[in-house]
Amino acid sequence: MCMQLRRACQCGRQSAALNCRDNLLPAEILVSLYCPACRDLADGSPECRVEDCGWILEYDLDGAQIIMAQKGIRQEVTAAFIFDEGYLSWQGLAPGDHQVNHEIHERLAPLIAKDMKQYLEQLKTEWLAHVTRLKAQGWRKAQQA
Repeated sequence: MCMQLRRACQCGRQSAALNCRDNLLPAEILVSLYCPACRDLADGSPECRVEDCGWILEYDLDGAQIIMAQKGIRQEVTAAFIFDEGYLSWQGLAPGDHQVNHEIHERLAPLIAKDMKQYLEQLKTEWLAHVTRLKAQGWRKAQQA
């Protein structure tokens, strides 16, 4: 089970839906979130950060290391490890995936009553096109999809 949360960036203009894999790390481990517009405000240690298409996520690595060690995870905890392994990263492949998914489902909903097969095919086609766009833009998690 994954805890989900929404976090505003430092300037407050954007927000991101986030997942906490296995509810292992508390939301406070993400010290700061910076969107492309406010990324220049990031002043923490570069080792505590991960960048993804202009966004910066800054983590409390000492706190994360302690919590993970208590849970039996003994490897070195880095910002990349936290993000890439999904312990505290985007819900989906990019900050807005939750909303994109909702919009696609909402737009295609009328097809459910008319033609379920067409609905499922269109849903798959549109989602794969979205993933392809994210990959082309360089989103970190999309590269693994």
